[in-house]
Amino acid sequence: MNLVFASGFLVPQRFLGINYFRGLKKHLDEQGVHQSTFPLVSSTATSQVRAQQLADAIQKAYPTGPVHIIAHSMGGLDSRTLIAANINGLSDPGRIASLTTLSTPHRGSPVADLLAGPAPNDFRRVAYDAITHLLSDFGIPTGALANLTTAAASAVPDVTQTHPHIRYRSYFASGRPGGRKTCFALLPTHHYIGEVTNQDNDGVVALESAKYGDFQQPFWQCDHVDMLGYNLDVVHLGGFDFDHFTAIDQVISTL
Repeated sequence: MNLVFASGFLVPQRFLGINYFRGLKKHLDEQGVHQSTFPLVSSTATSQVRAQQLADAIQKAYPTGPVHIIAHSMGGLDSRTLIAANINGLSDPGRIASLTTLSTPHRGSPVADLLAGPAPNDFRRVAYDAITHLLSDFGIPTGALANLTTAAASAVPDVTQTHPHIRYRSYFASGRPGGRKTCFALLPTHHYIGEVTNQDNDGVVALESAKYGDFQQPFWQCDHVDMLGYNLDVVHLGGFDFDHFTAIDQVISTL
């Protein structure tokens, strides 16, 4: 089985020896039952740019035959953009067989709306423009955050309708069990999204936004970053660790 793991916004697939999906390549290689690739895409570029990079990497790794994409966060929107445009012919029957998204903001993120909303004179837009200019000065593409707003995400074509021969599934992280639902780093956004949407969320993506295609349960009891095998708490209070290997193995077993 040919597997493609698509990364999300801001964090590169590989950076300073750290992999976006922690230890997953080694884990899959040790099983010896799957071919897997982890494409490098520009972590802060637009979905259009990222979709092209993703498609080129897939074509290079798997020139022929079916592939299964498992995408975290913005990687799911990139994958939908790729499928809608049929880049490199990957949407043709016999190529992309399935798209599985892990806490992808299919209907946008309130946090992105806060930073990159449409009001040009709002203080939030001023902050966003300041960050954009700073990143641009360092030569870093900055279109990704705007693509994660409610308006932009809603404009991504619904490929369940245009390409129904591909199987679509989605998963959601509902937060850690117990009192504190996310790592400390995501608590502010977790509370903000809860106030705005009145929905469960993983610190980045709300429940309704994560739904796409065949929505899977049970929910993953972790936060947005725990899904990748990382606990961002400096001190692991309570010893929380999410077994992302078992969770992803379960995803693969049902492809």
